[in-house]
Amino acid sequence: MSSKADFLKEFQQSLSTKFYGAQNWWTKYLFHFTDISNALSILEHQALLSRNEATRLGLMKNDNANDDVIAKTSQEHQNYARLYFAPSTPTQYNNEGFKPQSTIQHNAHCPMPIMFIFHFSRVFMIENIKFTDGNLATNPTIYENISDLKKLNFDLIYHRSWFPPEDKAMIINARHSEILVKDKLPLENFLKLIAVRSEAEKETFLYQMPSHLRAIYQDKIYIQPRPMIFVNNWLYVYKVSIIDNILHIEWHGCQDYAKCQDRYSLKIFVKNSSTGVIKSLNKNSWYPQNNLMKIRLSEGFWDDFVELSIFIDGNLGYKNVIANNLKV
Repeated sequence: MSSKADFLKEFQQSLSTKFYGAQNWWTKYLFHFTDISNALSILEHQALLSRNEATRLGLMKNDNANDDVIAKTSQEHQNYARLYFAPSTPTQYNNEGFKPQSTIQHNAHCPMPIMFIFHFSRVFMIENIKFTDGNLATNPTIYENISDLKKLNFDLIYHRSWFPPEDKAMIINARHSEILVKDKLPLENFLKLIAVRSEAEKETFLYQMPSHLRAIYQDKIYIQPRPMIFVNNWLYVYKVSIIDNILHIEWHGCQDYAKCQDRYSLKIFVKNSSTGVIKSLNKNSWYPQNNLMKIRLSEGFWDDFVELSIFIDGNLGYKNVIANNLKV
């Protein structure tokens, strides 16, 4: 046991000396991203389950995987909980964010991503751990001896910059190198932290948690604690507040405006927590005119608590109860 731990400590130290910035931080951890609805199921079961087990238990609330990739992944490998060596993988690049419907391919869509970040060395101490040098759908080499970590090309696994077209397939496949844990990976003792994209999405995540889970995990949730955990290419809610009876919604806009202009539908519901009265706003062929949207609340919502729900193309973008008592 000690020799295994010693190897991992030495390997990690050596690996960390080869990288700087975000990539240096990655050497300490392993990553799993999923949609918020699946993330809540993971917390409820306090374990990251294999795809087959999650499906069997009816816990796959949002199947954000690419249909084509799943079809090429063997049933045996779907019996493993799966992690990546780094975030911002090509899969995440394709799936993450509130994408306009016209840009979604093969049903791969993860509107509100949650990133689970695990201790590298603790996970690799698990018996019968496996790992690959590429995407499981491409029939990569599968290793079962942790000493074979030295065979992986981390320059390619951590690669996140420009590459010549002739290297595309090799680099993209390496970025998808995976870690496989049979059946499930418990959160206790293995989970380091949970990353979200914005204050608004953190509030939404916490609001949907049962109180017993909130007590366990709220101190582990961080807003983009390091660069490059998320891709951040598409629209999402950044921050929400009510000031002088005016609802303020701050947006993170799309990186490519042309792909998003007038491509969304927006629904906002405001509920008075005391009276139960609900007001709504619906917009089609919509995109925010600027990064701050202001909506004046009617008198029936003044000086009270309101439950605010925001849906983008039918997907939950924000939900929380907000005190409407801030004056400036």
